[in-house]
Amino acid sequence: TFPGLHGSRGWGWEVWGIGVSGDTLYSGGDDCVFKAIDTRSGVSIFSNTKEHSMGVCCISPEPDNHVLTGCYDELVRRWDTRNPRTPLQTCSVGGGVWRLKQSRDHILVAGMHSGFHVLHRETLDIVRSYTEHGSLAYGASWLGDTGLAATCSFYDNLVTVWNAFSEGKDGSVRQEGS
Repeated sequence: TFPGLHGSRGWGWEVWGIGVSGDTLYSGGDDCVFKAIDTRSGVSIFSNTKEHSMGVCCISPEPDNHVLTGCYDELVRRWDTRNPRTPLQTCSVGGGVWRLKQSRDHILVAGMHSGFHVLHRETLDIVRSYTEHGSLAYGASWLGDTGLAATCSFYDNLVTVWNAFSEGKDGSVRQEGS
């Protein structure tokens, strides 16, 4: 538990994403604010209100004081939390970023209207895109270290497992849904 946050009301709008690293809780939401709070005391570490032009949908902490954020404005941002005024890197995926899932070398992105994308972890370059879902790209996860990704979309009730590094048309291994 986080005693410094119990019952905390520091958010004015819906919170869509949180990430925890050590004693720091990162959050973002509909108000376009990316903030960090010390979980021991509940005291704000920083609050960036200027960089995200739309709601912050997801947050994924990384080692070495870095954090990734995904936003409705279609950007994945990498931040150095010691200087959170401007991001270190950005990548536009062409659709609102709803989920970020990291592996050792890559980041899997659910880009709502643009499908799913695999980014190189260091450069944030897009190395593969998967657009075979017929609906909003919402959920994404790696299946261990296999190179397989499990993804799901919103309106078509579809879950697909695909090879994130396949050269084929869609790389689908299996699809389930209606």
